[in-house]
Amino acid sequence: MSPNLNRREFLGTLAAVGSAESLVLRLCGSSALAVPGPAGVKEPWAGVFIIMQTPFLENKEIDGDSLKREVDFLVRCGVQGMVWPAGAGETSKLSHEERLKYSKVIADQARGRTPVLIGVHAPNKAEAAEYARYVEQIGADGMLALSQTDGTSDLAVITEYFTAITKASKLPLCIQVSSPALTVDYLIDLARKLPTFRYVKEEQYPVPHRVSRYGKEAHGLLVPMTGGGARNFLNEMARGSRGTMPGAGFADIQAQIWDWYQEGKKKESRDLFAKMLMMAVLEQSTGYGLQKEILRRRGVFKTIVMRDERKGEMDAGDLHELDEIFEVLRPYFRA
Repeated sequence: MSPNLNRREFLGTLAAVGSAESLVLRLCGSSALAVPGPAGVKEPWAGVFIIMQTPFLENKEIDGDSLKREVDFLVRCGVQGMVWPAGAGETSKLSHEERLKYSKVIADQARGRTPVLIGVHAPNKAEAAEYARYVEQIGADGMLALSQTDGTSDLAVITEYFTAITKASKLPLCIQVSSPALTVDYLIDLARKLPTFRYVKEEQYPVPHRVSRYGKEAHGLLVPMTGGGARNFLNEMARGSRGTMPGAGFADIQAQIWDWYQEGKKKESRDLFAKMLMMAVLEQSTGYGLQKEILRRRGVFKTIVMRDERKGEMDAGDLHELDEIFEVLRPYFRA
């Protein structure tokens, strides 16, 4: 669409797309909506956005001091942003009150230093909208939402759910592709309808191929990022992914891989990525508990306690393998 419109064409196009913000996105892409962020960071965001772990005391209460240390640690690691709570943060095991209280703790601790996205996903649109309103009130920078967590695959229900979130808050929304129902075609169409939906955390197979499709078909409406423990990080970046959302333990390693890649130091980036993969492979068999053990060893967490103990088991062999991984990666630590 040409940006050179006369008044009649402008009004006709505005009526067709529904809002001035939608028109700006249609004409110029998401970069036209760049807004100031923390410490001069502007949208569209890019880089390593860490999915934070949730630290617990031995009695399984949230350890607020360790959570603040995690924020400080991630800033020192040089990440481009952080997200809480999401799947790796044991969202399903957190109470409504805990999510409200500690979202504010994180937003306050990180303010002015790096962007913070707060998870607003819920079993229904009313609860998700409540989280969205609150997240804006506490000064977070954006929102992340999984699909409706009651497991529905009804696209009409899912659309109402995401629409309710964007009506409740004007903050940028990142949708984590947690359901096969969220096809690339559906998400691009949704972005046309919901202008504040500007980011997608892609996790549906095959992730690299889906990333390529956003670049070819979304026309700037969506910024693709990825998850999956950054196991396919370089392949995804080469296809146009603008970031990854891994766990927190080796955040500085992930950030260094990103930084070198963006600086054109592709060989250095790939060499470090190959070393980081040892951790990614180990995590496939140990689950989220590995990230907590790494954070404990690095002086961030006091314990490795998980509320869902089935996702955190490590035996003596796993711990020995982690010893070896630490020796390989230690020279690249920033924090």
